[in-house]
Amino acid sequence: METTTKTKLKAGCGLFAVFGAGVVFGAVAFFLLLVRVVPLSEGWRDKESKEFVTKHLARQLDLDAEQVERIRPIVAEALDRRYERRRAYMVEDIAHVEESLAELHPILTEAQREKAKKVFEDWRKGKERFVVGE
Repeated sequence: METTTKTKLKAGCGLFAVFGAGVVFGAVAFFLLLVRVVPLSEGWRDKESKEFVTKHLARQLDLDAEQVERIRPIVAEALDRRYERRRAYMVEDIAHVEESLAELHPILTEAQREKAKKVFEDWRKGKERFVVGE
């Protein structure tokens, strides 16, 4: 094998390794974001989520310890109100979609009705996290 061919092969393998590592690390980071950070920032109700948002604000705004203590109850209250608004919207949205689906039933075949019911139930499960405690 010629030297330039070996060099090109090595360069190609190196390039593949770099991009491969980037894809792997990117996938791991994305997974961690979805599994850990999003639930904390979207959790709203639990103490851990409220503390996460408080610390995030403190870092972003460069707050001192006294300011953090002063904003903690404000953040907790804001997140509680935000959650209640989202919950009320989701309850209404689920009811609206269910009513619309009922209007479609006369047009659908039995197989299509069963499929629509399954699709609706799967969709609804994704929204249940906002209507907990109902």
